[in-house]
Amino acid sequence: MPSVRPNSLFRTSSFRLTLLYAAVFGGSVVVLLGFIYWATAGYLGRQLEDVVETELATLADVEVDDGRAVLVDAIAERLKLRSNRSAYYQARTSDGVTIAGNISPDRIAAFTDTGWHQLSLTGTSGGEPRRIRGKAVFLPDGTYLFVGQDSRMLDEVHELIGHAFLLGGIMMLVLAVGGGAVLSRSILHRIDAINITSEHIVSGDLRRRIPRSGSGDEFDRLAANLNAMLDRIERLMGGMKQISNDIAHDLRTPLTRLRNTLETARRHATDFAGYETAIERAIADTDAILETFGALLRIAQIEAGARRASFAELDLSAVVEAVLEVYVPAAEEKQQILSIDIAPGTRSSGDRELLMQLVANLCENAIRHSPRQTRIEVGLHATKDGSELVIADRGPGIPIEARGKVFQRFYRLESSRTTPGSGLGLSLVAAIAELHEIGIRLEDNEPGLRVVVTFLPIRMVPDSRVKTEGE
Repeated sequence: MPSVRPNSLFRTSSFRLTLLYAAVFGGSVVVLLGFIYWATAGYLGRQLEDVVETELATLADVEVDDGRAVLVDAIAERLKLRSNRSAYYQARTSDGVTIAGNISPDRIAAFTDTGWHQLSLTGTSGGEPRRIRGKAVFLPDGTYLFVGQDSRMLDEVHELIGHAFLLGGIMMLVLAVGGGAVLSRSILHRIDAINITSEHIVSGDLRRRIPRSGSGDEFDRLAANLNAMLDRIERLMGGMKQISNDIAHDLRTPLTRLRNTLETARRHATDFAGYETAIERAIADTDAILETFGALLRIAQIEAGARRASFAELDLSAVVEAVLEVYVPAAEEKQQILSIDIAPGTRSSGDRELLMQLVANLCENAIRHSPRQTRIEVGLHATKDGSELVIADRGPGIPIEARGKVFQRFYRLESSRTTPGSGLGLSLVAAIAELHEIGIRLEDNEPGLRVVVTFLPIRMVPDSRVKTEGE
């Protein structure tokens, strides 16, 4: 696995995207913690004020019902209770004399107005000051009464939430950036693997393939598609090399024969008939060469997918019947019998001309390689997965070890190449079949060869719209 450059990680899109997500997530956390702070602090503040309001109302009722003396006693009783040490009181007369409470008279002597007040009290022994939240009222007899509560718990909650904000923010930032770095590093490893493989391929090593992790994720699917593309490119490049070698080998003979014919005519022909014979032989050899190049050109066009745009929905039964009408006379010339069993109305999709070429090449091979006075069976029928064309002859057949080679360009079972033909007929069949995603199997007919062609049902074809014949 390739190494990651130290400064390349922070330039990756995945890392920048991670930082963006971290910012969005951080903002969400801040909003969430802010709401928690507001809700918690608000609830505690309202609870403290409710306690003060209730206590103030109770003492006011005492003073109204029982007088100032009872009010002073009530405050003193409350200050004696250990559970009430967070409560603070001060009562003073209308002339400013403090008569009850645990707050120094001078601390709130300046308060002459009613309502809520915030005090900061320091104990006699020093220490941290206490924050008091309280409310003052004037009673009917002119007594100024202040009741407050220690707000230390509220302050602690504020401090706790503040620490949670800080720690949560730091942890969120560390996890987001760290997780982003790990994720980006992993993604960068996979992308670098693709880049390194591409560099090797550009350098000429077409055997290199992109490694897969086996997780089945989108990178594995991308690697699988790219590897499939590279396999096809390698096959095409190999085919080009093989074609060059085959052209040099297979066209040498007709070109040599053509040259010898012309050379013989130049040296030995003495009359018009001799020159005419030489010209006819030269034209025949030239036609054979042109036919070979034409077949190679058609195969190249088909393999390039140039004919895919002409795909249309078609009647496959009519296509096969049209081809057989042409080849029935050729079979009769060899006293062969074409046994035809075509199911009507069988439909598929594709290029009509190419499919006719495929069926014609297979029928021509069957007729050419079958002996005289034999039966050739041609059948077309629908299957659950589409339709199936079967062409079975009684010829010599094809050995098992050669069945994978007969679809290669210029391959011929007869190594002497004395019989007519270029060895491109089945290569053209294979190219058409691959373009249409048609399956072809070669089986033993005992004796002879049985060719099974499997057509897919009508479907939409990539890069084109399946049309109907006549559009």
